[in-house]
Amino acid sequence: MPTDANDGPPPSPGGVASYDEVLGAPKCSFASSCDSGILLNGRANINNGAEPNEPNTLNTCTDGPFGSYHSDESIDKIVVSKASGGDLTEGDPVTITATIWCWGSGTSDRIDFYYAADASQPAWTQIGLRKVCPGPGLQTVTAQFVLPQGSTQAVRANLMYGSGTAGVNSCTSGSWDDTDDLVISVRPNPSIQGLVASPGKSKHDDVQGAVVYAEKDAAADMMEKELQELNQSTEKPTEDDDTEKPTEDDDGNEGGKGKGKGKGKGKGKKGKGKGKGGESVGTASATAKYVCTKRRPLTANICDEGSPADDTCTSEGQSCGKKGKKCWFADCDGDEEANE
Repeated sequence: MPTDANDGPPPSPGGVASYDEVLGAPKCSFASSCDSGILLNGRANINNGAEPNEPNTLNTCTDGPFGSYHSDESIDKIVVSKASGGDLTEGDPVTITATIWCWGSGTSDRIDFYYAADASQPAWTQIGLRKVCPGPGLQTVTAQFVLPQGSTQAVRANLMYGSGTAGVNSCTSGSWDDTDDLVISVRPNPSIQGLVASPGKSKHDDVQGAVVYAEKDAAADMMEKELQELNQSTEKPTEDDDTEKPTEDDDGNEGGKGKGKGKGKGKGKKGKGKGKGGESVGTASATAKYVCTKRRPLTANICDEGSPADDTCTSEGQSCGKKGKKCWFADCDGDEEANE
């Protein structure tokens, strides 16, 4: 039957990847999208969730071996898609969608996205800013970029606990981190000249963009330092380790839990100095808040979820409940000013 001259080409079907033994990662043939299917599901050889053909990366990046499936972090699927019809083509705006499992409330987990124009010799370019897991459990996180020149390209997702330093291989090496690559086949576009740049990195973990206020710098730097420490940790709290406000019977905290560094250190407030383990480091300041838990959570979590000093907790390291729980304080001057 004749085709109307105004009709465009029929839409290409979406592609499902198969494992490429040469590249060491899932790869799609020409299609309007590329879906990793089940090939990235899980992480390393973790309990109940060993990742097929792990680590599924194009270079020497490996996955963290700690934890268990859908209790701890994992990347389960990556999809690259375009809004218009036709095969993926140089110059197309595309979206990367990563289906991931976020630990706890998700606030301690971060994810980076990258692309490489040549999957056989990948030179990774980060796409936009490092993003925070949007919530607990199964989540989807997206990033957009424009396909550069190159017939066999790749995208990468790097999920991490805390905030690791990616290094020369564009991947982090924390005990619960997961890095996965997906190779895509891309049609040529003669009108494209040179690589198309993607947004660069910001100093701050701000998923809305690089615009930040100067007064946020100190808090952002402190948060980054704490997240870096978490990423290098090798210990996690048990099931009863929570990071919310303590209950009325002082027997721990309700709500989400927080991963601990296992280093047993706590910072003093208002120039009170540092102390270790259960040592008290002095009375808390008037603007401080606390949580009652076995290990110290992030300062931001204490300020967001903690309580002002009271009879339960008056000083850092003070016992406040069963099973070795202690008082952890943070100076929350900003919160106090906001409430005035």
